[in-house]
Amino acid sequence: MPNFTQLRVVCKESTSLSTIVVDDFLMYYVAQREGLEREMDQRLARFRKVIKGFQQSWINLIKAQYVCHRIFKKDGFIKKYSTHAAVKTLTTEERNYIEQQSVVPWRYSYSVITANPETDFYEMEDVFSGETYLLYSPSVSQILSEGAVSLWFNLIAFNGSCWQSFGPVISFQGLEPDDIFFFATELNPQIETEEDLMTDVEKNPIPYLMLISGSRYPVTIHGEDEILQLVAEYHLESFDSSGLKKDFTVEYAQGVYRIRLGAWGDPPHFAAAYFAEDRKILLLTSLTDRGFQSLVYQLNKNGLLLPTEPDIRVHLSMLINIKHILGKELRLNPYEDLFVSKSTPVEHTAMDNLNRLLSLALPFINAGQEPDVPALAKEAGVDEETAREVLSHTIGRIKTLQNKADKKRKK
Repeated sequence: MPNFTQLRVVCKESTSLSTIVVDDFLMYYVAQREGLEREMDQRLARFRKVIKGFQQSWINLIKAQYVCHRIFKKDGFIKKYSTHAAVKTLTTEERNYIEQQSVVPWRYSYSVITANPETDFYEMEDVFSGETYLLYSPSVSQILSEGAVSLWFNLIAFNGSCWQSFGPVISFQGLEPDDIFFFATELNPQIETEEDLMTDVEKNPIPYLMLISGSRYPVTIHGEDEILQLVAEYHLESFDSSGLKKDFTVEYAQGVYRIRLGAWGDPPHFAAAYFAEDRKILLLTSLTDRGFQSLVYQLNKNGLLLPTEPDIRVHLSMLINIKHILGKELRLNPYEDLFVSKSTPVEHTAMDNLNRLLSLALPFINAGQEPDVPALAKEAGVDEETAREVLSHTIGRIKTLQNKADKKRKK
């Protein structure tokens, strides 16, 4: 067991040296000589619509982190500048700090906490390399005091005894490693492995830092099921739907079969398989893990012998992030529209009015206030009884999720 009292002293000394050597000197010295500010601005320009929503303080932290990563990363500028005349004017202790940082490169890490052995000290596991390391970060403690975190993204530096975070500490409430990998492949389709992903992050972390914009998106839960998008695609030379009709509902439209399994095909699961005759492709989709696994299990009982893991498992919040950051609106199921019945104008208007009601009520609900149901119902064009029923259900569901979040925080 480490001596955490002594280790804390080492961490604080390292932080103090970093402030003097890196924040107040080296960051500006190297950035000016290497044109890093221009390089950084060019990379940020692609995401101008995203950073428009950032506070200036966050933009400044991102820029500082970017520059320091370029200095201390593997094969970074530190090797070039460690012998510069300006560096030689530093104290022996400060020069030793630079030498120490040049030995172990700074790097980005997507990680989860596996233990908290001491205040501000966390045992972390890198979700893509499997490496474990001890991290000192008061910022992590502060963030955890405000709510649960599913995944961390940090630039980390080694102080000789443990690792410390530098720059903005990024926490995600509702994203998981699969989401990050999916984002990476949409950003760069040549990424095939987790090693490729982290190589891409080290090459240019700016797109990945843009995920800060959606870091507070929570997980969507319906009852005991997490709502997300699961997709798998298989090539089938032949397909016989007749044998499936005893266990499934089989429909056909424009050269595509839709196969649904009882209640698993209904909300919230929406589990279904689609076979496209022209492409000889069987596509499986579901909005819950249980729905996907049940669909695969029953199809395999009918002799299909499909793998049990999906090709894609991505949260709906990541699809929103991809649209916002990369400008891509993804359609992971191209066949769904073939089986959607068109709503009548009356049904369409009724749904618009209900959506209007919810949008009017949400500010009051989020503020913990009781909405004026008669007034909101009148403004939205919804009858008062329906409005009370819809809002009662919505408020109850939000309170349930809040209570669950509070219990997780207390644990």
